[in-house]
Amino acid sequence: MHKNVVLYGLLFAISITLISCEKSDNQGDQNGDLVLISSGISTDQSFKVDLYAQDTLFEGYNKVFLKITNQEANQVVNEAELKFKPMMDMITMKHSAPFENPAAVANTEGYFEGAVVFIMPSTADMGWSLEVNIKTGDNEGSADITIPVVKSLEEPRKINVISAIDETKYFVSIVEPVKPMVGINTCEFTIHYKESMMSFPPAEDITMEIEPEMPSMDHGSPNNEHPTHTGDGHYIGQLNFTMTGWWRVHITLKKGNEIITDDAFMDITL
Repeated sequence: MHKNVVLYGLLFAISITLISCEKSDNQGDQNGDLVLISSGISTDQSFKVDLYAQDTLFEGYNKVFLKITNQEANQVVNEAELKFKPMMDMITMKHSAPFENPAAVANTEGYFEGAVVFIMPSTADMGWSLEVNIKTGDNEGSADITIPVVKSLEEPRKINVISAIDETKYFVSIVEPVKPMVGINTCEFTIHYKESMMSFPPAEDITMEIEPEMPSMDHGSPNNEHPTHTGDGHYIGQLNFTMTGWWRVHITLKKGNEIITDDAFMDITL
């Protein structure tokens, strides 16, 4: 009996230690699974901006979550007009990226939700920053946050396409599924185009067609639905994966009756 008590006590102590380590290593916000990426203070010292994400920021479409604190009042801001300006400093030149400004009201957990499509990763010499302009009533400030962006995952979630029509550069990002499963998956893509080094508007007049293929098994799948535009450059459809393994989703983009590309693809492994 004494040995069992000692053993249980030892196992309990180890489990508490592991849980404590896990909590201390997790930078996620206590109200959810978000990870704190970076923080910044507005130039007038009025606001503190904490930027969170669901994981490490990567090349492609990233949802970002901001918590804004009024430093003078020491209060979390729940209503504000926020405007993003992502910027990549390449030493000899700078450029921006596609983005979606947050709504003027924070969600129920106090986060302002927006998004940025990082079109390239950070490097040792080149890095991203996100300027956040904040306006609440008569109070206005701007915070510049330095943020790391890693190279695309093993299976990139963004592809670049040069239009065969007029050589316009398009950026196609997959938003969903994040965790694909066997069966019907809602799929969501965003499409933006390069207007200038500082302007990357959503492409809202594209016809998008998808065709999943399992190259190793030499077959496709039925019951897929081509994504259609739902607003702000987002295209939603359905992908059917009939079994686990490596799938290649072939993508055709058209503008009117003209083909932008018919040889683009993204790989997805279940």
